[in-house]
Amino acid sequence: MHDLPGALAVTSTFPFVGRSAELERLRTLMPRADGEGSRVVLLGGEAGCGKSRLVREFAGEAANDGALVLYGACDAVVRTPYGPFVEALDQLARSVEPAELRDALGTRGGEITRLLPDLAARIPGLPPAVEADPDTERHRLHTAVADLLAGVTRRRPALVVLEDGHWADAPTLLLLRHLARATGARMLLLATFRDADADVPHGLAETLADLRRFDVVRLRLGGLSNDEVAELVRRAAGGEHGTGPHRLAQEIRRLTEGNAFLVCELWRALIETGAVELAGGAIRVHRAPGELGSPDSVREVVSLRLARLAARTTDLLELAATVGAEFELDVVRRASGLADAELLAALDEATRSGMIEAVPSRGLACRFTHELVRRALYDRLTGPRRAELHLRVGEALEAAQPRSGRALVDLAHHFAAAAPFGDPERAVSYNVLAARAAGAALAFDEAAERLRTALELGGDGLPERPETVLELGQASHRAGNALDALSAFNEAAQIARENGDARLLARAAIGHEEACWRPGMADQGAIELLEEAATALGQEDSGLRVGLLGGLARALDFQGAHQRAVVIRTSAIAMARRLDDRAGLATVLMRSYWSHGATSLEAILEMVTEARDIGGELGDTEILAEAMAWRVPALVAVCDLESARREVTVLRDTAERTAQPFMLHVAEHYGSAIALCDGRLQTAEALARRSHEWGRLLTGRDPSGVYGIQMFSVRRELGRLAELAPAVRVLAGDPSRDGPWRPGLVALLAELGMKAEAQHELARLTADGLEPLRPSLWLASLVYLADACSALGNADAAALVYPELAPFAGANVMIGHLVACYGAADRYLGMLAATLGEHAAAEAHFERALELNRRMGAETWVAHTAYEYGRLLLAARPDGRRRAGALLGEAAALAGRIGMPALLARIRALDASAPGAALPDGLSPREAQVLRLVAQGLSNRALGAALSISEHTAANHIRSILRKTGCANRTEAATYAHRHGLTADSSSRAG
Repeated sequence: MHDLPGALAVTSTFPFVGRSAELERLRTLMPRADGEGSRVVLLGGEAGCGKSRLVREFAGEAANDGALVLYGACDAVVRTPYGPFVEALDQLARSVEPAELRDALGTRGGEITRLLPDLAARIPGLPPAVEADPDTERHRLHTAVADLLAGVTRRRPALVVLEDGHWADAPTLLLLRHLARATGARMLLLATFRDADADVPHGLAETLADLRRFDVVRLRLGGLSNDEVAELVRRAAGGEHGTGPHRLAQEIRRLTEGNAFLVCELWRALIETGAVELAGGAIRVHRAPGELGSPDSVREVVSLRLARLAARTTDLLELAATVGAEFELDVVRRASGLADAELLAALDEATRSGMIEAVPSRGLACRFTHELVRRALYDRLTGPRRAELHLRVGEALEAAQPRSGRALVDLAHHFAAAAPFGDPERAVSYNVLAARAAGAALAFDEAAERLRTALELGGDGLPERPETVLELGQASHRAGNALDALSAFNEAAQIARENGDARLLARAAIGHEEACWRPGMADQGAIELLEEAATALGQEDSGLRVGLLGGLARALDFQGAHQRAVVIRTSAIAMARRLDDRAGLATVLMRSYWSHGATSLEAILEMVTEARDIGGELGDTEILAEAMAWRVPALVAVCDLESARREVTVLRDTAERTAQPFMLHVAEHYGSAIALCDGRLQTAEALARRSHEWGRLLTGRDPSGVYGIQMFSVRRELGRLAELAPAVRVLAGDPSRDGPWRPGLVALLAELGMKAEAQHELARLTADGLEPLRPSLWLASLVYLADACSALGNADAAALVYPELAPFAGANVMIGHLVACYGAADRYLGMLAATLGEHAAAEAHFERALELNRRMGAETWVAHTAYEYGRLLLAARPDGRRRAGALLGEAAALAGRIGMPALLARIRALDASAPGAALPDGLSPREAQVLRLVAQGLSNRALGAALSISEHTAANHIRSILRKTGCANRTEAATYAHRHGLTADSSSRAG
């Protein structure tokens, strides 16, 4: 048997009753056999319903069965980053043999030192935690925790208990989500939380919603039943007492609604006040429970109990309530000033009153029997009394504890609360230190909150204010809170101006531009601040100036000032080369990707390639991966899809090896875009989903826009566009959203055959010209409009779109940074020219589009181009029917092989006499008609009746169809019909 953590080894004076179904469910969910994966159980219920007691009972069983039991609780008062996981992992590190622990930590074990800094001393030789972008650092940490638990549970199963999830900090909830996705550990993760709406904060609500996507079990505890309350009364009273307990139990149940905590408190009050007497094996009721007043007010219950305690015991409990839910005796001894004998007497009286209980542990510690009790005690204190007690507790902690992460958070909390009573300098100092500890643990929101507290307490006269404000900007930026970051960087810049501090101004300007860039904010203020800082810093070469100029060049590119950006970027590159600042040089070169307005694509590709090579030289995987991430769309832009395919594979491998979630998100959406071009539609859809999953792990970014465009593109080719129609309507109708959703809706309506509505929407969209569409994904809007114009034959709208799209002739259509790739722009220009009646121009565009799409191996777009070109020739060139037939045959063959039913249906709808419009695999028109009916589920008899042929003839047609198509049965034939677009009405081709 493994030892139980102290909080789970606490024994109660009350018996455990009821909960048999929940206990049995937990037993069945505990993974015991080798190869069983992890399971997550969320145990909810109102405050006091008995969640903790159920967990204690189950944990005792699990430990007796040989499971490793780990425990962590979220604190109601002081939120420590990853607090419950730190507590649980510390228990693991102390209970497992060093050799086993080292093996379980694996190659990423150094990441765990972010949570357990002293782990490196216990396990020498751990690699340091990797420094990277916040998302990568967080993902590596979460993966390391999952790997550690998987390694340890190879030898025995584990029960990991997380208590009071309603008080969980954001990092704890993120790690909980990660562990719910991971399946490698033989572990039951049991998390408790209050589920009343008022007790579920936004972060927990989001986590609960997200966890529904995984195999997570939800259990809820309600109130105890009449029979269960009666059992508790009987056992608490010491045995069987006839029918009396039933009537008493019913009254207790009525007053408490079966809430386990309130049931126990009411029973205790009945005994202590003499309302109920236990004598001679009998229960004597002297006063009805209702006469004591409703137990809904825990504060009243606590106040009545305190009135019966000695003054020193009350003082001690108030001090302990200020410390927190659990407190070490050494801390309250120092803070109370009581002699040991007085302290022990007071603790004994408080324990006998049922207010606190001892916690079995290496040291001497106690805790309140319930947070409701502690809170009621604390809430009754006046403001000055609270401040005084916090000061005493802070000074006791200061004298007693080393400066660990948890100790710093406690000190910051207590001295901040004591600031009105004592000196705020220590509050400022400890909050800054706690912020840095939170940042080291990747809890950047917590770090920002601590820094704000320090700044508020220190006021304008705080000597460290400039650096603290800059730290606040950096923490907010790393947390993904762009607006907070910009506010802090602007304040730091103002302080720098007032103090004449050029270096601080430069750092604030660089931070400001970085905070704008991540969410894609084009801010003229960033340019002005960077220029001001560059002037203040002077012309002398320095790494700081390289960073300033690199940021300024990128900011100018964002604003469209590409010529100025080229000059400044050239200067930054030259300076970095003079300084031999390789990392700085690579950073500036990578940012050249944004300069396509004034720099050739070939030159951009050359610069990002040099950045990639520098990253390889330096062994800097972050530079290496980012440079590759910019190389891929640059390669697609220059129509080198073959190189782009190879680069995506290397990028994905690098991102997986270094656990960079942003780069994995990018690599998968690049892969999806390229797979769409290649005609690997199922792969494209799967990669889009994977990209979206990685995107959900990122802070400060919303992956839904990328995912929406990719699914629109893939489902369109799969003939499943109708599935997205409701979502596209909502997005197109949302005035807060810009981008190509309204043009996309018009294209969708046209493709689904809703031509009247599509014409109406197109007229509305183009009534004021196209300029309103320009700011966001302009090219996407143009090509969706081109699709709509062509499908609707709307020459007026085509006349607006053609001149805007004409500059892209000869180019590859890439949406955003390779969110999607739609092949040669000349295909769309050909469609528009055909709609305008410019047939010669349309043919020229289609010829160029075919050549480029074939050269790139973009088979999806070859099929579409061949179809559009063939359609034009059929309509406009009497002598072009043979060429049209060849093109349509090529389009049909590609569409059939790829699985593009929507395109196939459009090909079938053209004049059947076109030679190349022949049906796939040599099917005759009559066989195609039969196959369509088979796909509708008709039997041979029904099929014969529908076509006025005999059942025998129908069976002969079926045999011929199966032979030609290679299908084994009617089910496969029906699937074949859908895949080849043969389910549209083909009766006109019947012979």
